[in-house]
Amino acid sequence: MNNGKAVLGVDIGGTNFRMGLVNEAGELVNYKAEGSHVLVTAENHSLENLAARMEAYLAENLDGGILKGIAIGFPSTVSKDKTMVFSTPNLNLNGFENVNIAAYIGNRMNVPVWINKDVHFLLTYDLAKLKLERKGITLGLYIGTGFGNSIYINGEFLDGKNGVAGELGHIPTLNMKLRCGCGNVGCAEVYASGAALQRLKERFFPDTYIGDVFAEHGEDERLKQFVDGLTIPIATEINIFDPDYIVIGGGIPAMKGFPKAYFEQCMKRHVRKPYPAEALQIMYSKNRQEAGVIGAGLYAFQKLSPKG
Repeated sequence: MNNGKAVLGVDIGGTNFRMGLVNEAGELVNYKAEGSHVLVTAENHSLENLAARMEAYLAENLDGGILKGIAIGFPSTVSKDKTMVFSTPNLNLNGFENVNIAAYIGNRMNVPVWINKDVHFLLTYDLAKLKLERKGITLGLYIGTGFGNSIYINGEFLDGKNGVAGELGHIPTLNMKLRCGCGNVGCAEVYASGAALQRLKERFFPDTYIGDVFAEHGEDERLKQFVDGLTIPIATEINIFDPDYIVIGGGIPAMKGFPKAYFEQCMKRHVRKPYPAEALQIMYSKNRQEAGVIGAGLYAFQKLSPKG
């Protein structure tokens, strides 16, 4: 880092664990990625495991730079004060929940630490890269392993009373009997997620690689129903907030052959007429694998600024 200031951005997703140094210009340095399973241990030592991996990474890559802070995104509900993880339905992170993660890592590494929902960091990245205005309402919908949601209003993320607002993937749906990873029955994420697509693929297209499902079977009625199902929770939130911008991201919309035109057609069919249906501004995430790491870094620098 040549004695420059940097923050460590960490993105723990339902599938991948990524980290990298981000400098003051928002540039990513020494990016590293591996499967999230490396954090999962039989005992409740995942937090120690994470801290040790971060320390090893910094020892190898900081290279004379000055570490100013750390921001960590979790695929979880997070406390309003951004110190603790409450629940992580799509990843068995033993030892993380209801522990002051920010204090533990901050004391160990002697820098300020912030944690947040991983989708907030994804939207932080997209707000910057798509050059979206910070005024008004922007909805971030990220469909990957689960269904992530970030709500950004006039320069602030909507947290709610307990810090857990925007759990769009866990709104209940009528007559859906499958149990969600959160413990409830009938959550939208049960049918509107990458996990749901994987089940569909295994049942009806067992010989097709998951990444080619839309490219090879996009006109199949079952896949069209799946795509339509993705838009129902999105339309619900659009009808509630009447947003300025809608950012769509995650691994599912980025798949080869994903039918964006049909997806948008379904979305518009479900939202209220004439408005907001006639004024939707739908944008797609840049979908860089490093987006969550860079977004975490941008977030950390915002917190370190005098206005943060």
